[in-house]
Amino acid sequence: MLALPRYAALLLFGAFTVFPFWWAAAVALSGDGSQIWTFPAAFLPHDPGWRWFGRVFHEMPFWRYFANSLLIATATTALVLLLTIPCAYALSRMAFRGRQALFMLLLATLMVPAEVAIVPNFITCSRLGLLDSYAGVVLPNVAGAFGVFLMRQAFQDTPAEVLDAARVDGAGEFGVMWRVAVPMAKPMIATLAVFTFVAAWNDYLWPAVVLKERLNMPLAVGIFNDLTGPFAVSTNLVMAAIVLSVIPVVGAFALTQRVFLGGGGLVRPRPSCSR
Repeated sequence: MLALPRYAALLLFGAFTVFPFWWAAAVALSGDGSQIWTFPAAFLPHDPGWRWFGRVFHEMPFWRYFANSLLIATATTALVLLLTIPCAYALSRMAFRGRQALFMLLLATLMVPAEVAIVPNFITCSRLGLLDSYAGVVLPNVAGAFGVFLMRQAFQDTPAEVLDAARVDGAGEFGVMWRVAVPMAKPMIATLAVFTFVAAWNDYLWPAVVLKERLNMPLAVGIFNDLTGPFAVSTNLVMAAIVLSVIPVVGAFALTQRVFLGGGGLVRPRPSCSR
């Protein structure tokens, strides 16, 4: 009986979270453009059909926006992992002077709002000739303290005796990291990858500042810019574009759900280092 209120609260929270997506899909599938103005909001589409989704592909370069978002999100995720993993390993498992002070300095940057860095980053990208380019969108987002903090905690949970055994077997520090620490931290790496990919996919503010060419824009920016033009006359068309932009993120989470939900743990394989 004690579990019943808990499940009821979880069900209510789940319904509250899912409702905006359900409502957007209902409006996108509805043939009646006035459904968005009805109160209370309708749970089922009126005269359902796929006509609005078809119009999305005809009235905007959706696939170009999609490809831009995929490229930006994938490149950002790959570079974040490439930079974060060695940095976090060094801060957690390598002894050097000033290590703790450097880590505290990194944590302090988490208290600085991201908007504060927009002007300095814009000036830097302008002087480097990176405006209106994919590199200008990706590079300012690849070095973040959150990923370093997350991976440092994962590497600190790695048993020291396992790392020492790898060193005894003749592995260098890079080999210990790559062959032992990284495989054991795969769940946390997957968690960081999902967080980074979703954040890069949904990012609007920085790409909107850097990019001017329409065909270079990701989905979040391209759809919004098009909504201020011909899309503004049809709410159904707006919702159809939004639903299509959300599907890839939901699919990515569904494919990595098991690893993502188990991201706090460690895999504990035997160290396999060449002598």
